[in-house]
Amino acid sequence: MSRRLFRTVLAGSALISLAICLAAPVLFFLGQIPERAYKTVFLMASIAWFVLATARATVGKRPSGT
Repeated sequence: MSRRLFRTVLAGSALISLAICLAAPVLFFLGQIPERAYKTVFLMASIAWFVLATARATVGKRPSGT
């Protein structure tokens, strides 16, 4: 897989995770999901967003000096 394609996939996945992070509290406050599910979904989506966004930012960077 090329670096550009990999970065695109990571960026798309990070955006999906961010959308889930934003949707979970809305669904909770509308009464669509219980508190326990809200906390679990928000935790997992937050972790995924931080990991994917960081990976996208670092993939393709060439080490200095080479």
